Amino acid sequence: MSSTPRRGRSADHALSEAAREAIWAVLERAESVAFVAPAVGSSLVLTQHRLIVVRDGASFRPKTGVRSFELASGVAIRIGPARRRVIIESGGKTINVFVRSDQLAQAEAFVAEVRHRIYGEG
Repeated sequence: MSSTPRRGRSADHALSEAAREAIWAVLERAESVAFVAPAVGSSLVLTQHRLIVVRDGASFRPKTGVRSFELASGVAIRIGPARRRVIIESGGKTINVFVRSDQLAQAEAFVAEVRHRIYGEG
């Protein structure tokens, strides 16, 4: 069996080529992209086991360009009070990902899917 992550999935078509390469570099062997939501300067990516934030220019930001959160590790996600940001909390740290009005519906669907996978709720 190949160690190459599954590529060409319909869910990752919204990613730029650079973002795809950054994601492929961190995916585990049997892991694949299940959901992608675009955001301002980044993309939110969901796999079977992880929530991943990929910032534009991730290859130039080795420490912060790709942030990965195991769904089973106490990560929390919600739409912010301003309704134009996604708030991700894990390990006492908070990440804010901003979304444009035209990206909000996808971001809301992404948050709902992550919450469903973590908590079994919508």
